[in-house]
Amino acid sequence: MNDNKRSFKLYSESPFYQIFVSLLIIVGVGGVLTFILFISGILIFGGDMSLITKSAISLGANNVGLLRYLLVVQDISFFVIPSIIILRLMNSESPKRFTEFKMPLLKEIVLVIILTFCIFSITSFTGQLNSAMHLPHWLSGVEHWMTDLEDKADTTIDLLIVSKTFGIMMLNLITIGLAPAIAEELIFRGVFQKIFYNLFKSGHAAVWISAFLFSAIHFQFFGFLPRFILGLVFGYLFFWSGTLWLPMISHFVNNAFPVILAYVQGMEKLNTPSDVPLWHQALYLPLPVVISLVILFYFRNKRKNTK
Repeated sequence: MNDNKRSFKLYSESPFYQIFVSLLIIVGVGGVLTFILFISGILIFGGDMSLITKSAISLGANNVGLLRYLLVVQDISFFVIPSIIILRLMNSESPKRFTEFKMPLLKEIVLVIILTFCIFSITSFTGQLNSAMHLPHWLSGVEHWMTDLEDKADTTIDLLIVSKTFGIMMLNLITIGLAPAIAEELIFRGVFQKIFYNLFKSGHAAVWISAFLFSAIHFQFFGFLPRFILGLVFGYLFFWSGTLWLPMISHFVNNAFPVILAYVQGMEKLNTPSDVPLWHQALYLPLPVVISLVILFYFRNKRKNTK
């Protein structure tokens, strides 16, 4: 009876229609909320519309605060609120019940934290490989454009991650660590991975495609490979555990660790490139890879046993 009263049931539609409506909700809701909250931010922080065109280096202290605010606004407007709306429309049981948020066991949380620290060495190694890649000479213009985007993104992160006080560090844990972890897992794993599963009838295809989109949407091409690996880890954690809490926790730990290091060590040490040769780093990879696979297979086997 209650189901008949619902005028719009996205869960009963085709996956292509679900993708189309989801994108409309993301663009529509995100655009409206971002505009409203952006104007509010200007009034609060005293900035102006020129912030959009300014480079990170030229921003003043007040505008850095506004930039932090806008990052959270972006996460909430384009990811969190649209995801909640879409998940409610796609829930066939009850619009107020989210099956994606069942609580994991404490030992599973501990395993995910260990997994995330093991992944650091893997993403660091693949990140150095990725950054050393070059496009053919005839695509040099594209490579310069990609490099420029990468440099601007790195400069912005360096500007935001500076933590001269404990309070700023805690603020960075929220804006750089917590907010993106919740927002991006909601949209990429909670929404799109589920839709891709309905489309391809394959959990593996859904995980890999979602991971590709997750990495590509950041527009940091020389960091595509390590972020793609992270997307795979987050995706399989959700696919095999059935809860978004675990990929959110892993995502948060991955984001929070450099924030804490920046506070403890300082930005100079954090940005100092490793002088350890890549071949030497490769010698240490088997152990974290094996530990990561053992933990992931634990969740896979648990899923099989609960079917």
